[in-house]
Amino acid sequence: MTLSMDVLKIIVVDDSSMAMNVAVDQLRSAGHDAEGVLGSEQALERIRAARPDFVISDVMMPGINGFELCRMIRADEDLAEVRVVMASAKPYEADRNKARRLGADGYIVKPFTVAKFDEILQSLGRMQLTAWGVRGTLPVPQEGFIEFGGNTSCYSLQFPGNRVLVFDAGSGIKNCGDSLLSGGNRHVDVDLFITHPHWDHINAFPFFKPLYIPGNVVRVHGVAQDEVGFEDLMVAQMDGMYFPVTVQEFGAQVTFHEIGEQTLDLGGITVRTMLLKHPGNCLGYRVDYQGRSFCYITDNELYPADSEYADEEFVERLADFCRVTDVLVHDCTYFDEEYETKVHWGHSRLSEVCRLAHLAGAKRLWIHHHDPDQSDRDIARKLDVCRLELERLESGTQAILPHEGQTEPV
Repeated sequence: MTLSMDVLKIIVVDDSSMAMNVAVDQLRSAGHDAEGVLGSEQALERIRAARPDFVISDVMMPGINGFELCRMIRADEDLAEVRVVMASAKPYEADRNKARRLGADGYIVKPFTVAKFDEILQSLGRMQLTAWGVRGTLPVPQEGFIEFGGNTSCYSLQFPGNRVLVFDAGSGIKNCGDSLLSGGNRHVDVDLFITHPHWDHINAFPFFKPLYIPGNVVRVHGVAQDEVGFEDLMVAQMDGMYFPVTVQEFGAQVTFHEIGEQTLDLGGITVRTMLLKHPGNCLGYRVDYQGRSFCYITDNELYPADSEYADEEFVERLADFCRVTDVLVHDCTYFDEEYETKVHWGHSRLSEVCRLAHLAGAKRLWIHHHDPDQSDRDIARKLDVCRLELERLESGTQAILPHEGQTEPV
């Protein structure tokens, strides 16, 4: 299926004849080959017979609801090329996340319009970025600390054709792995990129379920630390002493790749790396794909300009590395007033990150790596601080405060 084609074959499933007919009429007026199926009981049979490009399904239907229909489509290998879009009057983030976990390609809040459908079409050819862990140092599970999520560093990039890149294996990677295997999908091909081996970036690696399933392919990339090779660093935490399951239990084809500052070609996806300002060796990553880019820069300390440790050459080089990126995820651990007692801890204050994003011309700055002592209220204030600082700089960068499970096209 080519999404840019003029005519798409679409089946609309809804238990309301009015809603179904409105959607079908709009899609036909837009030039698509659309038909409706009233109710879900006969929908799967018709979908198997017609092999449409898209199924647009209502969620709240008697019998087989839309989520279950999506799961059934995703479990049928003969329907692997069919795109599924959920349509519902329910605007809740929980329902959007459930649809995504089940393998839906999009979610439309009713009333249906062709414009909303076109937005999904435009996003499908792009990378899909998901935050799985936005905290730093330690997971934080208690009340008042979980509005944005309590898990440590992990992000994923999903590409057309189900190619997946995952960044860091903090506690968020557990949910990431579960999501990759949801909706009947059992076989995945993943490149996992580790920034550095501090605990909050690797300690949930053994809980990444795709590692244990035969047929999966997982390539793990990262940097060595002095005389200790990258593979040894990752394998050591699963030697039977610190964790009872060893790497010999992996069912997937798992390989380890030691990298430094370099450029990787992953078949149309370009990954570049850069060493960052953090104790030990720590890599930042830039991904370029079909004219769009994503930068993941954590952990990283940007010293203030008036500091004796300021390194403007490094800042300029990092700004070039992140030049006009669509999304910059950067270590935003400290408020400026907090940083005064945290110098040399390897993390940045907000004003310096905003300056970097502005210098780089980044389109969006995702505020990442929150201190475990910072409450939801503290984290929410970071967004206000960053917006004010970017406004002061007259920057075109948009500050975003992601929460766990948030997915956006890059």
